[in-house]
Amino acid sequence: MIDSSEHHEHEKQHVASSSASATIIPLTTPTPKQQQRQLDNVTNQLHPVPHNNNNNNNTSTHQKVKRSRSLLSPELISTLRVCIRSYGVGYVFATAPKFIKTLLTFLTNPRKAIPKGQNPIAALVRALLAVAKDGTSARKDGMSMLLMITLGGYKLLEVFLSRGMKKAILLQHLQQPQQQKQEQQGAATTTQWSRSDVHKIELDADLRQRITMLASFMSSAAAIMFMHRYRPKHATIDYSLFAVVRALDVFGHVAVKNQWGPSWLGSYGAVAVFVLACTEIMFSWLYEPERLPGPYAFWITRMSRMDKRLLETLRGVRANTIQFGQPNPPHVSNLLIGLCEDLGLDPKLGDFSQSDRLSCDVVHQGISSSCEVHTGYRWIQGFLVSTGIYLPVHLLPALLSPKAFLKRLQDNPLMTVSSTLMASARSSAFLATYIALIWYGICTWRSKVMPLTMKLTGRQYTSNVVDNIYGPLLGSFMCGFSVLIEKPHRRAEMALYVLPRAMYSMWSRVMSGRLSRRVEMTGEALMYAVSMSVLLTGMMWKKEMVRPSMQGLLGWMLEIKKTKRSRRSLEKEKVAEKEKGQEHGQVSAPAVEDTDALAAVEK
Repeated sequence: MIDSSEHHEHEKQHVASSSASATIIPLTTPTPKQQQRQLDNVTNQLHPVPHNNNNNNNTSTHQKVKRSRSLLSPELISTLRVCIRSYGVGYVFATAPKFIKTLLTFLTNPRKAIPKGQNPIAALVRALLAVAKDGTSARKDGMSMLLMITLGGYKLLEVFLSRGMKKAILLQHLQQPQQQKQEQQGAATTTQWSRSDVHKIELDADLRQRITMLASFMSSAAAIMFMHRYRPKHATIDYSLFAVVRALDVFGHVAVKNQWGPSWLGSYGAVAVFVLACTEIMFSWLYEPERLPGPYAFWITRMSRMDKRLLETLRGVRANTIQFGQPNPPHVSNLLIGLCEDLGLDPKLGDFSQSDRLSCDVVHQGISSSCEVHTGYRWIQGFLVSTGIYLPVHLLPALLSPKAFLKRLQDNPLMTVSSTLMASARSSAFLATYIALIWYGICTWRSKVMPLTMKLTGRQYTSNVVDNIYGPLLGSFMCGFSVLIEKPHRRAEMALYVLPRAMYSMWSRVMSGRLSRRVEMTGEALMYAVSMSVLLTGMMWKKEMVRPSMQGLLGWMLEIKKTKRSRRSLEKEKVAEKEKGQEHGQVSAPAVEDTDALAAVEK
């Protein structure tokens, strides 16, 4: 029997003798890491890596690229895109009306637009280039700069303020004693923090909301002060009032949602605002058109089709520069005489010294002696003119999204065409009624109210009393009720459109010459900054409180993702709010909706 030690000695000699000609197979299976290491060794033996100095250059280049990427964080890149988008939107809003006006001038009145001896195409190109150049100038048209500083500055300040707050919180945490950290976080879960862990800090929602308010306030104040400095001769109050109105709209949505007022406020509050705003606008246009924005006053003059000489007569009666039944200066007495001659009427009807009252034939501009016939004529005329304006507007969504429009047209052609025509007819009827009610209000005062007053009092009044401010004031008040023709969700949007113009008129009426320029600019800057802060904070944190027409544009410029909700979920929310109001014994106010207002702008 062979001893076991001798047997092991024999095996060792056999293995040693065979190792010269064979590879030793390990008795245990190697781990995956060992297998990868063996594979790398074999690869390096087959394909040796050359040693050169380019590796150092590649490493340094990679570090430079990485460092440059770290300088432009995703937040800063997003801020840059916001600046570009807001500048582009402001540029389009500032130059598009001027482009259209230039093209229409060349098409309708080429003799006036084209200088003598110049090529028409070259003159048109030169005029369009001048408009494009003016749009980039902060001194001539600063809307693009105003938007860029307001929105881009807000995003930039929000990034810096958030980083600064995170660093302050982290530094405060690092300076705390170790025992206090363990008490706050727990000894078992204590994390070792360093100064490079700023990105791990999460700010709570309340603090981030305050940062949004502060950043938007600071950027808006800087934007309006920039406009005051570089465009001192140009008024910016229209921009500020637009921001004020949109901020008030946010508060209006909050009031309706929380049921802070009577139930009818949500339905007819917009009508009341529209009526009051139109009263101020039309009264200013009749007597003090310089208190309105120039293009808006020109638009009203064009749509009213009221002779300038008749307007000057109304203004002269109010200013007591025209006296009926008495001699007047030649430049005054010939106002309506020339108008009567042009209309084919008796010139004596326009002679102030030979009449005590202004004839209805002159006020109607020769259309008819009947006030009702004249009002009907004005309505038809206004409807035809308005159709040429509103029909292209309602066809604009079809031009912006032709695929969707063609799909609707294929699915239900009759409904698609009829809905477009009905929407255009409704808007045209609104504007026609608006124009007709102004005229009828003036005629009602002159032909019905004042004769009844004379009969009851037994006194006779001249046109210095009859044609004073009360007739035009009544017409200005009545025209606003034409908004009832529009759908309820459109009334609010139209009220928001006219309200800044009315506030512009009231601002110029109240503040004209009463405050110094510095005080006015300071008040305007504060007003604009607070309003934009409310609007942007609502856009970021209470998006449902901002009107959809503003959500689409601001959301695109600020890169806010849209949260699509189905119609079924919206209906469930309305039912839940209604049940909640009934539980508390309250009647829920109708929500302010604007699902299709300015859909073309949103798209």
